[in-house]
Amino acid sequence: MFRKKVEKYRLFNPMEGREEEVEVEIRFDPLTGKPSRIVKKPLPFTKGSFEEDLKKPCPFCEDIVEKVAARDVEVLNKNLKRRGDSILFANISPYARYSLVIRICKEHYLNLHEFRAEDFYNSFTLAIEYLKEISEKIDYATITMNYLKPAGSSVVHPHIQLIASEELMDYQSRIVSSAKSFYENHGKQFWEVLAEREDLVLSKSRWLWFVPFAPRGFDHVSAYLDKPILEANEEELRELCEGIVKILRFYSAEYNSFNFGIFGSLKKTPYFGTLFDIVARTPFDKYYWCDVFAITKIYDEAYTNRAPEETAKRLKEFF
Repeated sequence: MFRKKVEKYRLFNPMEGREEEVEVEIRFDPLTGKPSRIVKKPLPFTKGSFEEDLKKPCPFCEDIVEKVAARDVEVLNKNLKRRGDSILFANISPYARYSLVIRICKEHYLNLHEFRAEDFYNSFTLAIEYLKEISEKIDYATITMNYLKPAGSSVVHPHIQLIASEELMDYQSRIVSSAKSFYENHGKQFWEVLAEREDLVLSKSRWLWFVPFAPRGFDHVSAYLDKPILEANEEELRELCEGIVKILRFYSAEYNSFNFGIFGSLKKTPYFGTLFDIVARTPFDKYYWCDVFAITKIYDEAYTNRAPEETAKRLKEFF
């Protein structure tokens, strides 16, 4: 089930004046079979200054957002919806049948250790309230966050995106079909078996917090809830938000940019509930280095530089 293969390559390093053997570990996701590569080498990460980007006008700032935010017509009747400092509005560049943006907080920029669980809770609550209005029309939904340019964001201001489509994205289809097959073959959910891997598990509470065996990016962390996100109670939703904040504090020592995604069914199934994934991205600097290159962008082959067991060991103290 937890399958991996090791390939080795010998080379001469003129800067060290010696031959070296580089090991590449190829792991296969135990649910979908999707491969991932672990290349254990240091990467040229630096966390630098990018004040120029922080000075640019932002459409999500408090004195601007009311004037420029696009309005949802079908559900919100052209109104913005607020909870605390979080604001829900339509995405001016939609990605699906329902495509919205939620400004998380008033602050234009936050260091990773400055994110607050309460802001995520307000934002996710707005998303869930919206999803309840359309749950009869859509079976699955996705909540994503792209923070800073290395994560694909064009706006610095912290925000998340809500996407509800009639069609699943490619990897989401693999997750659902594989989860269904696993359940039919084993009589239990995949995540019940995964919970037995103590070297990968961070916490077993309302959510199962773990580090994926075949990571999809730098210091990939996941969490699983055995129910639709629409059925999550306050304690379960708050645990998710507090978990995100813990991971961001862990990331803050090396990174300042990240992506996360919450993907789940809006209707109860015996084989799949709600899956959360978060990966760190190359730190944003004035001349930042993007960690997405040919094998990732063209061939959808994930890679990282740290074994998931090591990430789990270092991250457990935050949980």
